[in-house]
Amino acid sequence: MSYWYVPFGIIVTVLLAGFMIINPTLTIKSAADGIDLWFRLVLPALFPFFVASELLVQFGFVRLLGWLLEPITRPFFRLPGASSFVIVMGFTSGFPVGAFLTRRLLEEKLLNIKEAERLVSFTNNASPLFILETVAVGMFGLPEAGYILAGSHYLANLTVGFIWGRMASDSSEKSNSPGPQNQDRQASLLQVLRTCQNSHTSIGKIMGDSIRKAIASVVGVGGFIVMFSVITRMLQALGFIDLIAKFLQQAAVGLHLPYSLAYGLSIGLFEMTLGTKSITSSEASLLQQLVAVSAAMAWSGISIISQVMSIVSGTPIRLSFYLRSRLLQMLLASVFTYVAYHVILTKRLVEVFPRSLLMSPVHYNPSVGAYLFPLLAAGIVLLFACLLSGVVKYAVSRQR
Repeated sequence: MSYWYVPFGIIVTVLLAGFMIINPTLTIKSAADGIDLWFRLVLPALFPFFVASELLVQFGFVRLLGWLLEPITRPFFRLPGASSFVIVMGFTSGFPVGAFLTRRLLEEKLLNIKEAERLVSFTNNASPLFILETVAVGMFGLPEAGYILAGSHYLANLTVGFIWGRMASDSSEKSNSPGPQNQDRQASLLQVLRTCQNSHTSIGKIMGDSIRKAIASVVGVGGFIVMFSVITRMLQALGFIDLIAKFLQQAAVGLHLPYSLAYGLSIGLFEMTLGTKSITSSEASLLQQLVAVSAAMAWSGISIISQVMSIVSGTPIRLSFYLRSRLLQMLLASVFTYVAYHVILTKRLVEVFPRSLLMSPVHYNPSVGAYLFPLLAAGIVLLFACLLSGVVKYAVSRQR
């Protein structure tokens, strides 16, 4: 543990304890809000996924899925086929299922450390239900915005995984795990099927263990939600969120951020849902709100980052690497949202909203898109060229 963790932890704990003593009513209310959020939304959304995913791991389905999808995940992300299970479940069920499943695959020796670190960096996402329903319909009142946000969010995450895969060294590309990438396909399939059949544990015990692990995981997630609900309310009451918002305004002076938008981003730095709600309530233009919400969801908030790191605690997965991945996704998701807004939504939204609400009325420069679109096109061409080279390299290596 780094030495700065200790004084930082002491300061935060003392502030939190003092806030609870001075403001017990506000503390109880914020904790109750966190419990309500966990009970109504998080518990029913995550608990079935935790149980089902644990059962699939126990019954050996992940090994069979890994054998089937190895030819896809290896050239795309330089990850074994078993990672496809984490990608699918992480993208459909939301935070922090990706971290939970990555740890399970690491425990089952289906991933090595470097692969697990790269996998967890891009498989923790906001769920489609949260983006399409809660954010787009409930907060924006604009269903079309949900598709832009979801597409940008997931494309940015996949791009992060692809970039880290291209940067992986040859030694980390080849897993030491008992996967099909180092064996003949038919022989590896027989080994996978034999492994699935060799489980002598009763179904009742497997089900009971899966439920117990799922309960422990989802209760841990609830604890983080409640504590960060209190911490966020404390920071608002003490004026820290206001200071951060003013700093953002000064740092991004060229972007002309409204104070209310900067305030929402400051809340999103700590808690994604509260920050998103605050951003959509600001007086900023729709374009600014969409880009800000996309950045807040990509960062996910210190609350969710803490949940992810608590799940993978005890493993060599680095917090610094995960934070770099979040920052990279923030940049990519913001750019994708900006471009998608101009390419897809502008004509449709002009029919619904006044034009003054769509574009920023302050120093908006329409020529920015003229420079951004060619750069994006060049980036897409480069991305597909790298992807094609990876596929060709994998196909050649399979024939040797």
